[in-house]
Amino acid sequence: MAKTKKEQLDDTLTALMQVGQIKACGIVSKEGLLINSRTPPDVDARIFSALCSTIMGAAEAASGQMATGGVSQVSVKTDKGTIVLMPAGAKAILTALTEPEAQLGLILVEMESIAQEVNQVMGESK
Repeated sequence: MAKTKKEQLDDTLTALMQVGQIKACGIVSKEGLLINSRTPPDVDARIFSALCSTIMGAAEAASGQMATGGVSQVSVKTDKGTIVLMPAGAKAILTALTEPEAQLGLILVEMESIAQEVNQVMGESK
């Protein structure tokens, strides 16, 4: 029996968490609605989703205004980790909150692959 979209998206987030050094991750609609997430109890996933959508929207607006092309990634480095946002097709944003000393190179490579998977799942018409 084929997996549902929810099960497929669960699998993609599980794969991202297995990269290591990631405290939380999620898939957010471009409108800021939570699609799926893996977050610790102290993170309100719905608020995080809305904020990530706002950050991505601002980055895309700035990029458009400066004619620098499409946004492929946004990262916000904080004292307690880095928030990474990556478009996952036209409908979704893949998000991750890393540990403070995380190896971002490996995480970004994995996120690119997983963002493509999310785009494929979201693009299916099942």
